[in-house]
This record gives sequence, structure tokens and C-alpha cells, in this order.
Amino acid sequence: MLEKALQDIQSGKPVLIFDAKDREGETDIVYASQFIDNEKVKFMRKMGGGLICTTIRESDAGHLGLPFIQDFYREYLGLDPRVTDHSDLKYDHNSSFSVTINHRSTFTGVPDKDRSLTISRFSSFLSHLEQYNGDARTLFSDQFRMPGHVILIIARNGYFKARRGHTELSTYLVEKANLIPSATIVEMLDDDGNSLPRDKAIQFARENSLTFIEGNTIIEQWQNDQSNGYRSI
Repeated sequence: MLEKALQDIQSGKPVLIFDAKDREGETDIVYASQFIDNEKVKFMRKMGGGLICTTIRESDAGHLGLPFIQDFYREYLGLDPRVTDHSDLKYDHNSSFSVTINHRSTFTGVPDKDRSLTISRFSSFLSHLEQYNGDARTLFSDQFRMPGHVILIIARNGYFKARRGHTELSTYLVEKANLIPSATIVEMLDDDGNSLPRDKAIQFARENSLTFIEGNTIIEQWQNDQSNGYRSI
């Protein structure tokens, strides 16, 4: 199943990832960010229904000075520190949310064409990040503005040593496939407004010839992966 998921993600097809019954219990539609276009954003918006987010590795976020948003709030807002206390989070002990961006060529940033432009340009920017050296933050500011309508989420260093969410699962899968290490993901919601049940997500995958993969299958691969995914296929 993992090999099929890797083949699909390499070909630009979406993959459905279910995290775990004892975590969120949610299925996300996942694309490699480098393949995002208008039709793929439309598919995620209509067939997913949750938040469309784009991932970045923590090491890459560090090069660009992009924070976890909870750290930014804690340091700069001067609010009661309890507002960033995640001890009551039901599925994890921390969040992966970072900042929001728009590419400078977008208009409002909301339409499918605007979000697909921002995501594809962001992925392209990441592909050259190592070449930018000390200019990365300046060049990033030349191309993107904040706030925007593409939500960035950060995959923790060490992947599943630190966190086992869709952010890490999707980013690892894309990196394992030897693609630009950024995924674009969206939670699948049911018509009643709740998360789409696992069995319905499996049925959707069958009806649309898509690969459905369990988070544990990805994590088991990672545990035996000496490269942690990087350039490993």
C-alpha cells in the first residue's frame, strides 16, 4: 500500500491518509504541493471541506524565520499565558499551525486560482531554498505577503519522534517520494458537518480509484528508514 501511495503522490494524484483511531480519527486528502493547480484546489474544497493547509519542514521554516503561531502569540501578544496552553488539546500536545501567506501576484487570495498560485509558487520557492543562503528571507518577502489565505503548517523535526499528525504524515510521504518536501492537505468532512468516518473515506477512495493509507503504515516505514525519508526512493 505504501508503494502505491508513493507512486500516486509522484504522479500528482491525491492520496487519502487516515491518522489513527486514537488521535483525530480523520482522513485528509493529500497532494504534493508542487502539483497543485486550480482543479486540485477545487477538488479539495469540494470533496474535503475542512481547512486547506500547506506544509513545510521545521528546518525550512527556520531558514525563513517562520514561527509556530503559538510561539508568536506567546512572545508578542502579551495575553494571559493560558491562551497558548494546549494541555487540554484532545488529540495532541501541540499544534502545527504557522503563518498565512499570499503570493504577491494574487488579488484577494481566496479563489482557487489564487490559492493554487500561492501554493505552487511556495513549493517552487522551497525547491531552491538551499541555494538562497542568507538571502532566503529577503527573497521570500519579495514573493509573498502576510497575512494571506494559504495556511502554512510546520512538520516537526524528527517527524514522528515529535508528533504523529497529518502534517508529519503527509510531509514525510512527499519527501519519501523524492519530491519537494511540502504537501497540501485538507480534512474530509461528512454531510452532517462532522469528520468523515473511516469507512466512508475508504468507500470514497474505492469509488474514485484513490489510495487510502493508514498513518501507522507510514510510521512503520519511517521507523525502518535510516534517511527519515529524505531522497530515499
